[in-house]
Amino acid sequence: MKKIFFLAVLVGAMSVAPSLVMSSEVGPETIDMKAEFKVEGAKQAVIFPHRQHQAKLACGKCHQSPQGGDDLIVEFVNKTGSGNDFHKKFCWPCHVEMEVPKGKSCSTCHK
Repeated sequence: MKKIFFLAVLVGAMSVAPSLVMSSEVGPETIDMKAEFKVEGAKQAVIFPHRQHQAKLACGKCHQSPQGGDDLIVEFVNKTGSGNDFHKKFCWPCHVEMEVPKGKSCSTCHK
């Protein structure tokens, strides 16, 4: 019985492993958020380190699909000023939850 359980766990892990490997290879290294989402404002564009975030977080943390892709969990309607949806609905809540040092400081992301 132990051999059957071990075999089932091994087969299950092997079926999941390719998607984990694939997800670490998918997506751009960085994303220019201002250009990609047509954000208006005077501050420098945030060059989002996608690959760095991807290495630490599951795709479903930001994307609607657990495999990642284009559709994010938040719709960005307000794209102007410091109260924009990126700050209020997406980046800042995650930075607070993940306890990112200076996670709500402008200079952490706008460089």
